[in-house]
Amino acid sequence: MSNSIEYYRKNIQKYKRQLLVLDAQPHAGVTWQNVVSMVDPRIGLTEWKNQKKKVIAKRDKIVNLLSKNILEFRKMKLAEMALIDFQYYCSICIIIRDENEYLEEWLNWHIGQGVEHFYIYDHGSKEAVAEFVEELSSDVKDKITVIDFSGKHKNAQIEAYEDCLKKNAEDSRWIGFVDADEMVRVKNGKTLPEFLKDFEEHAGVMAQWIIYGANGQEKKSDAPLRERFMRIAKLSSAYDLGKLFVQPMLMKKMGIHNGITIEGFDVVDEQKNIVPEKSLETIAKTTQDICVDHYFTKSYEEWVEKLRRGTCDPNYTRRYKEFFRYNPDLLYCMEDVYPDQKYEISTK
Repeated sequence: MSNSIEYYRKNIQKYKRQLLVLDAQPHAGVTWQNVVSMVDPRIGLTEWKNQKKKVIAKRDKIVNLLSKNILEFRKMKLAEMALIDFQYYCSICIIIRDENEYLEEWLNWHIGQGVEHFYIYDHGSKEAVAEFVEELSSDVKDKITVIDFSGKHKNAQIEAYEDCLKKNAEDSRWIGFVDADEMVRVKNGKTLPEFLKDFEEHAGVMAQWIIYGANGQEKKSDAPLRERFMRIAKLSSAYDLGKLFVQPMLMKKMGIHNGITIEGFDVVDEQKNIVPEKSLETIAKTTQDICVDHYFTKSYEEWVEKLRRGTCDPNYTRRYKEFFRYNPDLLYCMEDVYPDQKYEISTK
């Protein structure tokens, strides 16, 4: 009888634990690293050589077994996914509050990039997103699922991402997790589905930010964001943060910028360099094929509105003066009042 996916998954976990134990345990009073790297004065040269051979042989055996099980697990998992008739190939998840004025442009942009569906989590907007969506054209409206996410949350953004990940794992092969001030842009002439097709053997792809400033604008206007803000902020190159598109079936958990994959799979950047689970940044630090255009500050007026609107991340607080780090040409706008962004729990 052939082995199951679960059999290989358990083996992967077992061999990883064995490696952790081996690398941590002492051998005759010395660690594995010391045994391999130097002759410990407490043991003779012959004994040291024997220990070194044994430890290396044992470790190589475990690594070899781990690699074989990872290979088999990956094959079976990808084969399993290939049999699923996903309703959508590429979707996006977003959590917003009181940002309806930017939503139509954001939706149309991503539809143009090839996104087939949107999961919009309404974090207690004054004008309900569901009502706003009803006013859109049917070809846009039909691509949207609105989730009422008002009420109390410890960390609304991560909770929304986790909810979307779990509920839609078999509905959409890929889901991107981005914000209303972020627009994903494929730069190599492909659509997003065409770009992601080349990454199906990976759990996720991290696309790097390109940050835009206020373009010298004090006041907001009705013009599209992509027309109003075309100047890359001077500080943009200092921040290599990215946002993810993931295959939900290959993920355990989601964070704001990264996530935790299942055994045997990784998140990579556009050049297929592995991005560690805790990293918020791409490795290649390039935007050659894909990027996230991040309209971080917008105009001065919109920045102040953004601070007063609050955030859905309790671990991050924006500061009023941050605007002027990205837009030093607008220092003359600085006021005596410094509104700080706070984490506001929606109670609607």
